[in-house]
Amino acid sequence: MKSRENSSTRIFIKGSALLLTLTLLLGSCNELRNLDPLEGVTYKLNYKPANSQIQGLIVDAKTGQSLTIPIQVTILGRDANRVVTFDGKAQTAYSSPKGDVYIGLKGDVPTTQAPAELRLVVDAAGYIPSAKELRLTKSLNDPFIIRLVKEADPPQEVSVKQDQIRLGTNATLPANKEIVVASASVPTILQFPEGTGMKDEKGNAVTGTVAATVAAYSPGSTSIPVGLTTPVSQSGGNSTANVALHIAGYTSVNLTSSSGQSVTTFSKPILIKMGITPDFQNKTTGQRVQVGDALSVYRRNEKSGVWSFVQDVKVEAQGSGLGVSFPVAHFTDYAVGQAQTTSSACQAVWTIQGLAEGYAYRYELVQDGRIKASGTSVDQTLTLGEAGQGPADLMIYGSSGSLLGKSSVQNICGNHVLSVSAPQGTVNINFTVRGACENGKNIEVYPTVLVRYGKQGADPSTFVGTTFENGQGTLVGLESNTAYEARVDYEGTWTEQFTTGTGAENRTLTYVLKSHTEACKQ
Repeated sequence: MKSRENSSTRIFIKGSALLLTLTLLLGSCNELRNLDPLEGVTYKLNYKPANSQIQGLIVDAKTGQSLTIPIQVTILGRDANRVVTFDGKAQTAYSSPKGDVYIGLKGDVPTTQAPAELRLVVDAAGYIPSAKELRLTKSLNDPFIIRLVKEADPPQEVSVKQDQIRLGTNATLPANKEIVVASASVPTILQFPEGTGMKDEKGNAVTGTVAATVAAYSPGSTSIPVGLTTPVSQSGGNSTANVALHIAGYTSVNLTSSSGQSVTTFSKPILIKMGITPDFQNKTTGQRVQVGDALSVYRRNEKSGVWSFVQDVKVEAQGSGLGVSFPVAHFTDYAVGQAQTTSSACQAVWTIQGLAEGYAYRYELVQDGRIKASGTSVDQTLTLGEAGQGPADLMIYGSSGSLLGKSSVQNICGNHVLSVSAPQGTVNINFTVRGACENGKNIEVYPTVLVRYGKQGADPSTFVGTTFENGQGTLVGLESNTAYEARVDYEGTWTEQFTTGTGAENRTLTYVLKSHTEACKQ
């Protein structure tokens, strides 16, 4: 076997003594002129576009399935200028054909002391846009999931109202217009005054009929783009401070003109009457929220994903429940609640004991009744980053979906220990992930890639994941004699279904790389 190397990849050429064999068989230099000396040779390529990477999925919030339609991706933040795609291209705004996202990071590998910070803003036709803050601290970072709400089929914790606003011949509302989002816990009402004019995101006056989509979220919804900490601008500028947002109510408003442009500004203020959950705990009083309590309104910029403070409001009685009222001249996402200043001195860290090295688990961190952080990891030290002080619960789940352990702490800040009960009688499955080129080139690509896996038939958003380097890895601690599914996401989902036995096994998952992939251009 011969090999050829360059600075970023290693290529192995099969077929040793190929030219000698051909010479002996043909015996003629004239005949050799018409032969390709590399015909039948297979190149094996280890592929890793960047020193550091993170992969994630954009999923339907109701089904948990990765989107199978194009998504619009915008990457912002302090380290966005270091980002490359799976093809090695320096792109921060592009359309991805499916709901999988790869982000490579050029330059120095980030660390816990010097993390890389990114903000991912995503959108897809028929879905409500969302965003996520990403914090990279190592070469192979834990994957992320963004849950998009489908306007026509939302999850149970989100109520959506789709309506139409018809403007008069003078491009203003001929009469008052009210849009009501019915919700058992957080009803929302939008009131448009007569004579209101509208402009789209390009500043053009809007005429004709406007399509309106208004969503009211339960504060505990995992589709709300607010994490353990959230950068918030107090002045609407570029400077932000990290806070823990405690949410009492959340509304998303999207208006689209007949020409397909987003309608964003109005000539008259629009009144939003937002319901809030009666179970919200007022951080100032230490009691459940009641009429007269002070809360704050925050707005998310639909383009940059940055949150900013809008105004303070007072809780009032609305119908049979509680709510707040505030005027707006711009439509996007609005959150009502309280902000708790966080500090880098408050780091949420757990040491997970009782799991074998390489065992992949799923975690959920609950604070104030909301899942503030979730994901999958193989790290035995789970570092969740900066947080706001207060009680919290951490749950750890295995690849079968069963709860392995729970840790309840009175203060999230600090180093905590969670001892879990690892399943007994498990098996390990050695996997090879191999990419074949769509263009037919005789290249086998062995990528550094995320492999997600779980029991067949389970919600795929609950799968655990581990990253294979150079296409090689092991699924650790699977139940014996059990049906599983392993997945690789690349412009779609590629699966390998298998049933474990009672001992270690070797398996291969092959997927197809598009012709535009840099690895297939060798």
